[in-house]
Amino acid sequence: MTLGYLVAAIVLLLLNGFFVAGEFAMIASRRTKIEGLAANGDLRGRLALKSIRELSIMLAGAQLGITIASLALGYVAEPAVAHLIESGLHSISIPKEASHTIAFVIALSIVSFFHMVVGEMAPKNIAISNPEKAALRLVIPFRLFTNLFRPILWLLNGAANGLLRLVGVEPQEEIHTAHSAREIGRMIGESAQGGMLKDHEHRLLSGALSLGDRDVASVMKPRTEMLAVPLTASPAEVEALVTETGYSRFPVFSEHIDHVLGFVHSKDLLSVPSEARVKRLPRRLIRPLLIVPETKKLHPLLYDMKRERKHFALVVDEHGGTSGVVSLEDLLEELVGDILDEHDLNPAEIQQVGPGRYVVTGTLPIDDLRRRVGLEIPEGEYETLAGFLMDKLGRIPRRRDEIEHAGWKLRVLSMHRRRVEQVLLEEHGAPTSD
Repeated sequence: MTLGYLVAAIVLLLLNGFFVAGEFAMIASRRTKIEGLAANGDLRGRLALKSIRELSIMLAGAQLGITIASLALGYVAEPAVAHLIESGLHSISIPKEASHTIAFVIALSIVSFFHMVVGEMAPKNIAISNPEKAALRLVIPFRLFTNLFRPILWLLNGAANGLLRLVGVEPQEEIHTAHSAREIGRMIGESAQGGMLKDHEHRLLSGALSLGDRDVASVMKPRTEMLAVPLTASPAEVEALVTETGYSRFPVFSEHIDHVLGFVHSKDLLSVPSEARVKRLPRRLIRPLLIVPETKKLHPLLYDMKRERKHFALVVDEHGGTSGVVSLEDLLEELVGDILDEHDLNPAEIQQVGPGRYVVTGTLPIDDLRRRVGLEIPEGEYETLAGFLMDKLGRIPRRRDEIEHAGWKLRVLSMHRRRVEQVLLEEHGAPTSD
């Protein structure tokens, strides 16, 4: 009889583990994965999806199964184990009254241990480690049990829901899977930390989410760094500016920078006859600008640029004055990081443009600058040339800023928002060029 009880106890222990695993598998499964399997016609996938949609009744079924298995396990296993232990205690001449108490305590401890480890914790951890796989394996017998006891579960679940309503809680049939942008951002960060997303995927997704929160003022090229041309400029002068800066679009203003008429594109200059290249810029070359307030969010701006088929916009303040400009490239860089085109330097590149004259990037490490150019810069709380310039100026550098250091002149050639892009280094005594 004792052997039969022990076998029954093992079966009940496994049955308890089955219900625990089924419960956690249903809770932890990602609905999107299950929906994909169901859409492909997988029977177990369809049943698992149905179970997730009926989560309240399925969890009630799991709790009923766990309760039945646990009570039956205590009823069957404890006396059987206690009987075996008590027989052993009798063989070493322990009094009957004492052996019964000792056997009961030991048996209860053993049964509780196996119930917690084998019947609860191990199945839970197995289900959580791969919830979708566990759900698919367990869903058929799980649903058979739930359907068999559905009338009882309906009564129990109804009583529990009634109690919840009494305390002001509205029962839910399934777990809500909708998330706010902030929650999705945290999920993306956790996925990247867990190795589920590569760096560029993390940057792309995070950038896409941030577009809805950031405004144009945070990414525009400010008024102080704008490269604009007057209406009186000639095509030849604009071409020279294209060659010098590498930019292809320039705002065109009349009288002052707050009166921007549009912009000129470098490719349109090709249509100007050679005899007219030194004359005033033809009006026909001035393209209309998209005008946006500096408080406009980036996502709507991206949509407007797509709809209007414009890659360049003028940013204005509340008084209608010019605040800066923003390009489609600026918005894309918020998604994918800095975009280098054929006019941009390689981030690690140093270009020698003449004897004692170099054009370098702001991100160039100080150690490389000492070793490759010979410019001695003291140790400080900076690691790059841009950091050194910021330290010397006491502010964020601006285009055309100049400093003198250790027999060299350092001049900021170009900025990208608040980032130093190119710096001209000229050693004193080196020949200059226009």
